[in-house]
Amino acid sequence: MKPLLLDTNVLIRLFRSDSKIADIISAYERIVVPSVVLGEFKAGADPTKTCGRRQLEVLESFLDSPSVGIIPVTEDIASVYARIFRVLKANGTPVPQNDMWIAACAVDVGATLISSDAHFASIPLLDMHIVE
Repeated sequence: MKPLLLDTNVLIRLFRSDSKIADIISAYERIVVPSVVLGEFKAGADPTKTCGRRQLEVLESFLDSPSVGIIPVTEDIASVYARIFRVLKANGTPVPQNDMWIAACAVDVGATLISSDAHFASIPLLDMHIVE
């Protein structure tokens, strides 16, 4: 089975105990999180506030699970990103920069992306699961 790659909005929903997300994730043996998603999540978690510190603690605990892996941006992923960028530009279907990186990670590692952002549907070769 393919791994499941989490978008930032799904990671946030998971940590807010969204049962719909938890049910989907529980069907996968392997969960992967791109370093870009970690950056987005950490940018929104203010470590100077109690809530932000708690969010970061929950993230670290989640990442410590043996079934969860982190995907660093590699040269291969950069090449996939470039292809995605060119195709979307040619098609006139812009997608936020970070989401192109997230999609490139999913395509490169052969993962299914889970997100609530419908614009991912315009990215070719991307296996995805949209959640509302």
